[in-house]
This record gives sequence, C-alpha cells and structure tokens, in this order.
Amino acid sequence: MGTGAILTCERISLTAAPMEQQISNPKQIAEKGEEIYKKYQAAYEKEHPGKFVAVDVKTEKLYVADTAVEALQNARADAPLGLFHLIKVGAAGAFRVSYPSTDSVDWLFR
Repeated sequence: MGTGAILTCERISLTAAPMEQQISNPKQIAEKGEEIYKKYQAAYEKEHPGKFVAVDVKTEKLYVADTAVEALQNARADAPLGLFHLIKVGAAGAFRVSYPSTDSVDWLFR
C-alpha cells in the first residue's frame, strides 16, 4: 500500500590491486577493515560524524573525507596498491538503496 522498502548494505569494499594471499576475498577485506576501524570508532564518531573513511587493510591507515569518492581518491593517491574498505562514520552502511514497493526486485535475490 505504497510504503517503499529500504535496503542497506553493511559496508562497501573496493580493491585497488590484486588480492594478497592472506586477504583473498571481499568478505575478508570487509572483516579486516571493520577490525581496524573499531580501534578508532569512538574517536571518529565524535570528531568526524557523517564523513567517509577509507581503511587500507594492508597498512591499517585511515583516510577521512566528506564524500566516499574523495576518501577513496585520497587513499588511492597515497597507496595505489592498497585494499580499501569504505565506512560512513556513525552509519550502519556506507550507502542506502531504496526502491518503491511496486517495483519488481526479483533480480536482487537470484
């Protein structure tokens, strides 16, 4: 009856180089990124609410910016071979995806 559904992704992980042996898939990148971010989470939620953080899971360096694109650009400029996990500070997910309830979303679940 007209209410839209909302999908929220947990986090987004992007790679800038071939995977290293100890980190062999996107799930491992996300897990490592979350593990690293937890060390800084309390401070970042006070100092940088709503900003984006790109976490380099190889060096454990964090890159903060106003937008996701800017955070990843800064990270890739500094570490072109890095593996990055993207986080939005204080949010459940880096991005929110919405669609009207009248649309067919079968393609999402196949």
